[in-house]
Amino acid sequence: MVRKAMLMMVVLALGVVFIAAPVSADPGNSTGATTANGWYEGEEIYYILGGVEEGVTQRGQNDLYLIGGDRAYQANVAEFIPGEAGYSPHWNVNVVGTAPGSTLADILASPYASEHYEDEGVLFDDVEDILAAQADGLVTIDHPGVVVLCPVISEQGAEAPGNTELSEDFPVFPDTF
Repeated sequence: MVRKAMLMMVVLALGVVFIAAPVSADPGNSTGATTANGWYEGEEIYYILGGVEEGVTQRGQNDLYLIGGDRAYQANVAEFIPGEAGYSPHWNVNVVGTAPGSTLADILASPYASEHYEDEGVLFDDVEDILAAQADGLVTIDHPGVVVLCPVISEQGAEAPGNTELSEDFPVFPDTF
């Protein structure tokens, strides 16, 4: 409980830094960051999209899992958040897809599917479930050798004036992805 409270304080403190970013006097001219939602251990998180790091194929141990592709069917899943050993805003990209012979129905019938699937369409919300689904032959994980810069921020930071939030509306998962 104390650990989660400390983690939230760190995330909120990071968010304050980005809330204070300069905003253009012209509301049609956004000078803020592009932000996105994601998932971490069953909880929704937010981060800044800093882009692909050119010439870098792996950095540290922080991984980001793209389910079916970058925000193709749901928000991405992060392995670590600020305050944890292993956290870095530099995330190694991993692309998750259905394994040969597996379908969405197989994953939904497993213990690895998120409890958020019925109401939010979120298939995975925790890295441990993704890795367990891989171990059981339900999904594959590709490592394309891409690193992205995406510091975690608070929800308030993501929604700060001047920032552009990516849509949280996703298409329905196909039978295989």
